[in-house]
Amino acid sequence: MQLVSDEQMLRAISRLLLEEHVLAEPAGAAATAAFLATGTSLAGKSVVLLVTGANIPPEVLRRAVSA
Repeated sequence: MQLVSDEQMLRAISRLLLEEHVLAEPAGAAATAAFLATGTSLAGKSVVLLVTGANIPPEVLRRAVSA
């Protein structure tokens, strides 16, 4: 288990939206945030991330895109 901050989740939301065209709410982007925080320790391995929820308030989406 890995804890992630709100800022890490906002960066994950931004990356998912801008690079993958997937909209996720903060809790739904937590797995992506944890993956991004691991750096290259998973390089060359098969990894599956569950991304859920598009129920994101507009103000949170604005913060994520500007992060």
